[in-house]
Amino acid sequence: MGRRMRLTPAPIYLFLLICTGGYAFIPGVDGETNLQNLGPVSNVQALEGGSVTLLCDSTPDASDDEFMILVWYKNNQPIYSFEVPDKQWSEPSFNTSSRLVGDIRAQPTSVTITALTEDDEAMYHCRVDFRLSPTRNVGINLTIVVLPSPPFFMDEMSNKVVGRVGPYHDGDTLVLRCLVIGGRPPPRISWYSGDTLVDASDGDSDIPTVRENELYLPLTRDNAAALSCRASNTHLAPPIAATLEIELYLPAYNVSIHWVRGTMGDALRAGAVALAQCTARGSYPQPELSWWLDHKHLTHHSNQTWYNSTLTAVSFLELSPAVIDNGATLACVATNPVMAPSRGSKADVFTLNVTYSPMVDLIRLGDANGNEVVELDSLHLECDVRANPPVERFMWYFNDIEIKPGSIWGDETFSQQLLVEEATRAHAGRYSCAAANNIGETRSDNISITVFYPPECTGIGIRMVKETIHCNVKALPAPDTYFWHLQPSNFEVQHLTTGSPILPLDQITGPLAETLKASCEASNGVASQEEACDRTFSFEHLRPPQPHQCDIAYEFGEFQMRCIPVENATYYEVSVWRMSESNSSLVLERRASMGFGTGRALAAAGPGNSGNAMGGRLAVRAALGRVRRGDEAGARACNRYGCSTPLLLRPTDTLLHEADPPWWHFLLEKDVGISVGAVILVAVFIISTVLVVRLARRPRNKPTPVIQVLQLDDVARNYLDNIGEHKVHASCSLRSCSSGYSDGSGDSGPPVDRRRKPAWERWHEPPPPDVTLTLHRESAV
Repeated sequence: MGRRMRLTPAPIYLFLLICTGGYAFIPGVDGETNLQNLGPVSNVQALEGGSVTLLCDSTPDASDDEFMILVWYKNNQPIYSFEVPDKQWSEPSFNTSSRLVGDIRAQPTSVTITALTEDDEAMYHCRVDFRLSPTRNVGINLTIVVLPSPPFFMDEMSNKVVGRVGPYHDGDTLVLRCLVIGGRPPPRISWYSGDTLVDASDGDSDIPTVRENELYLPLTRDNAAALSCRASNTHLAPPIAATLEIELYLPAYNVSIHWVRGTMGDALRAGAVALAQCTARGSYPQPELSWWLDHKHLTHHSNQTWYNSTLTAVSFLELSPAVIDNGATLACVATNPVMAPSRGSKADVFTLNVTYSPMVDLIRLGDANGNEVVELDSLHLECDVRANPPVERFMWYFNDIEIKPGSIWGDETFSQQLLVEEATRAHAGRYSCAAANNIGETRSDNISITVFYPPECTGIGIRMVKETIHCNVKALPAPDTYFWHLQPSNFEVQHLTTGSPILPLDQITGPLAETLKASCEASNGVASQEEACDRTFSFEHLRPPQPHQCDIAYEFGEFQMRCIPVENATYYEVSVWRMSESNSSLVLERRASMGFGTGRALAAAGPGNSGNAMGGRLAVRAALGRVRRGDEAGARACNRYGCSTPLLLRPTDTLLHEADPPWWHFLLEKDVGISVGAVILVAVFIISTVLVVRLARRPRNKPTPVIQVLQLDDVARNYLDNIGEHKVHASCSLRSCSSGYSDGSGDSGPPVDRRRKPAWERWHEPPPPDVTLTLHRESAV
């Protein structure tokens, strides 16, 4: 009790024995009655050969009380007692080899029994007598547990198995019996895989005192690591176990790939060497490791290393990935060589993340016709990019100059697409795009965009070159059709369609001697020309030059005009101008084409015929008919565009004299002679009278005309061109000013009358001037 016990005097002790019936504590006295009056009973188990401690509470109920006697009984037979102050007793037959030891000083008090046998199993109780309190009885039912023998194994053929069994394949079923002999109470038999219970269905065997448990176990990696059979019949001792190793062929349960070097995180760099490690765990026996890249077997890898204690195989691979390997699968396959590939293979598949700078292509989107776009249509370009990591920014270039926002490009110039809502000719050129990520920047190849636009006039638009009209337009593509609208003067409009920008004038019907109003429109299949090119042309520059090297000859009994042909002339005209009666102007007497009439149109002069030749060249000639003194002959070259200014010539006196026969020529004829004689007489009288009158009126003789060479001015040329509508008036003679002459044929207009002056005033007037047409004249031959 932890406190010192007080000893009572002998008289008090005797008194207590008498009063409390102490005689009952004497061993062998009244045990039956005490067993029946036991207090609370507890159950205690102990192992055979072990020890057990039996406890008895001897604490008094009151603080001033104390116990006097403590006795332990086995099945009502005393085996141990203690009397105050220090008297102990034990049954010699029970306490052999001092296996019973009491402890009175501890509270509760106890007795310990060692070297337990099956005979020690009994009902134990203790009795405690106090000085004041009533007697206390405590019962303990002691059970002795006998452990079974160690388990042993037998296979399905009843062969004893020791240490190791197998080999088996993963998934095979193991059939094995575990047997245990003896044990009290009968043991329970359980199978464990490692620390995992796999079967606890024990039962009796056909053999007495033998218990067994037959195991049917589908073998897996988890239940075949360490197979044990455990027999247990008490909690006082651990189960008795027997262990059996199972040889089980296993595929690798884990195959993993990880990068040793050459990566940034899990990313590879295109073209850079990286080292990969493959680890296979759990395979038995040693697996074979193989590497595969997108189902292609890789042979350049290190020899694998095998760690048998941990069932681990390791292999290394050096890999230099390309851009096309991004997204490819890298696999490491562990194959158990003693198993079928379908059962013995395990793989780790790793998707490669290969980083590289952008790979850029420039494409045109939409319903595109190559790289061609029609003006005012939309132009949609896209930067087609493959990049890892993704592109961070885009740049666009036009003719190798970076496109900035604004101007003709808009604001979206840094996105993946470039959109021009309405393309113009300013958008035609070379385009490229660039993309950049954190690996680098790449620029695409150029593509050339052509902007088609409809025709439009350039410069003067329409012009005349020689005898062709040119329609000058710019367009893309080049026009393939031209629409012409042509209107000669005083003629209806003509509409022509050609495939050339050049229109020869010979395709135009109607007169072209004055002006031509022309317009052209082109078409190139893109759109029609909005405004036509138009212009009005004159044809003066296409008319032939003035004839030159002309002369007047008297041949074949008449006057002839001969000229050297000029360039660009298709026909020639000859005209005769005659002095008016008032001797004040020249009027058109007649006009004809050279080559018609009694003359020859074209005469080839040979070396021996100098009269018909002009320097040995071909000559154009025409008959002038009768030419009198003072008359002038004109020659001009013509074509469909009009005629040149005329060249005027006056016959010389020699030619006139040659053309006039002698006055007596007619008298040579017999019949005429008589008539002429009579007429001469009359004529002499008349002529004499006339001469007298004329001589009286004329102050002086008319001077002999002088042939001069002059050049026509513009006014005279216009007058001559319109000779049919005008007459040469005395106030402005053909020789003194530049009046034109009409288109009339032989009819001459009446000369302008001048007021007659008195004879004496006219006599003192200077002689009238020669007709000075401003044409270039040449002396007649």
